[in-house]
Amino acid sequence: MALVISITKGSIPAPQVVSPTTVVNKSGNARALAYTLPIITVDLTGVSFKQRAATGGSEFAFDFGTLKISLRQEVYIASDLTACEQRKWGDHERGHVNDNRHIMDDLETEMMKYGIMQDVFVNGSWYPRSDFNLIQTLIREDVGNAFRALEAVKVAAHDTPAEYSRVARAILRDCPGPIRYTIQRGDTLSAIAKHYYGAASKWKKIYDANVGVLGTNPHMIRAGVTIVIPK
Repeated sequence: MALVISITKGSIPAPQVVSPTTVVNKSGNARALAYTLPIITVDLTGVSFKQRAATGGSEFAFDFGTLKISLRQEVYIASDLTACEQRKWGDHERGHVNDNRHIMDDLETEMMKYGIMQDVFVNGSWYPRSDFNLIQTLIREDVGNAFRALEAVKVAAHDTPAEYSRVARAILRDCPGPIRYTIQRGDTLSAIAKHYYGAASKWKKIYDANVGVLGTNPHMIRAGVTIVIPK
């Protein structure tokens, strides 16, 4: 019998303004200022299985039905950003939201490449009745793994140094008030200037505006120090 796969993309979520710690914890990235969390739900209640007697007990296999897969997304933005900065990062996160919705168009093809999906729904394999809950868990895991494989490609294409620099320059150009940046381990003034201005050679502009907190050696800056990025 045929398997019907019903896929729902879900609505476009409004960003949630949360603590910076929440954004970091949700994303797993210590530098994250915003994060989009996709949540995949797999509903197997519409899938019917048949049974047969077997040595030592009974077995089950897929018969017919509808596998429902839905996407829900949550967008988090750090509360220590200004309202203008939150809007700019919200624009960036909408790219992730749209990417994840597009992934749902390709999810069926991707997930059917995975072993348990092939065994259950294509090959019609029989399993011991005692493995019923395990097989359902493995089906959900394969759907999730397929989504994450597609998501990883989209994230790599979207979360690039060029995109982060675009957001930073948009904030510097459009947002009022001073733009503050907390130096991270491994940063250099040249790298910060490249990020905000598109030119590493403009590092001295940043140094001159922050010499009081950076000290006399521009090549030895300390992580954790907050500086102002001049417009």
